[in-house]
Amino acid sequence: MHCAGKGGAFLGLLGLVVSGCGDLPHSPQPPFSHGANVEFMLNDSVTASFLGSQKDAVWSLYNGDEVLTLTPLNDSTWRVPVFNGSWRLQKERRGDSYRGYWVDSLRNPSGSYRVPLRVLPTPANQQATIEPQGLPSGTWDVWFGVDSSASPGSQLDITAAGSALRATIRTPTGDYRYLTGNLVGNALQLQTFDGAHLFVFTASLQDGSWVDGHFYSGNHYHTTWRAAYGSPTPDENPMRSLVVPDEDLRVSIVDRAGKSNSISLRSDSLVVLDILGTWCPNCMDEVRLLHELYSPQARFLSVAFERDTNPISSYERLDVFADELNVDWDIFLGGKASKKSAADAFPFLDHVVSFPTTLFIRGNDVMVHSGFNGPATGERYIMEKKRFQDQLNGFTSLENR
Repeated sequence: MHCAGKGGAFLGLLGLVVSGCGDLPHSPQPPFSHGANVEFMLNDSVTASFLGSQKDAVWSLYNGDEVLTLTPLNDSTWRVPVFNGSWRLQKERRGDSYRGYWVDSLRNPSGSYRVPLRVLPTPANQQATIEPQGLPSGTWDVWFGVDSSASPGSQLDITAAGSALRATIRTPTGDYRYLTGNLVGNALQLQTFDGAHLFVFTASLQDGSWVDGHFYSGNHYHTTWRAAYGSPTPDENPMRSLVVPDEDLRVSIVDRAGKSNSISLRSDSLVVLDILGTWCPNCMDEVRLLHELYSPQARFLSVAFERDTNPISSYERLDVFADELNVDWDIFLGGKASKKSAADAFPFLDHVVSFPTTLFIRGNDVMVHSGFNGPATGERYIMEKKRFQDQLNGFTSLENR
């Protein structure tokens, strides 16, 4: 969902000034008096660079319209919010720079998945040097991989914002969240880091199209991409309606003791159930919306499908996730993180299209909302929010309003 390398540390050129702060007794690292450039080294030639800052031993990373706040666990380890990873940093001998790793413990609980990381102070007098002239805005159809004969499965939305670019990639089931970057000459670089995903997109602008594109996810995945200028796809309502007999209106879960159980979803009041994974950034966005729209008149619950299916450690993870996102309802373990496992847990669903999937249940009537357009999609997110609000208010039409 989302720079240096070939294009240089684009966003670092924008600069950020924050106020200074005093040393903490448990942190040997002095705070930055300005801002910082946070750089992830995906490989020898690709770097993702973000603006950041440190205050009172707390690191902040600025990812598009969101701020990731990393709190210290000890003098060299900072916890990444929501997705349970960490930054492990050591101050270098000279200057105010740091080196270390981002450790993605959800991807690999042993801590062996690491991406090199360094943090460099931003000079106080650093100014933006990139001129905003000619920056592109619009929508492009995207093809990933070498086969570009098929219909595009994604669209890239770019908006010029001052001397930088804000973007996202939309798919039928979700978005790549906040992408930020710039265009230098004809060289594009976009990036995101949200604690679960570290994405970098590079490409060249040629006659209005993006060519010679490369997509990197952390240091474990790479593919090519290209994009041609296109029209935004219609914002179609992703809901479908089902009528489910009482005996099928159930969900299978694994309880905290590790025993399989079945929960009836039949209720005289509205039941709002989201099918999620705590490893899924789109699910995080959807849970935040549900929390915003929470109504005590409805019964809310979540069923999570996790990479770790050990009941003890899984529920520990679910409890942390719930606490961090202020979830006021029960989250149950449904099983392994797969769409097949999710479909198997719900007898009345022939398939689960995506994580997240949200169910609005009134008696035997079930509205199934597949996928999620998150905050980075702008107007489409506003429409998603309206659809959710309509369901909570009792509006059940499938019309695309």
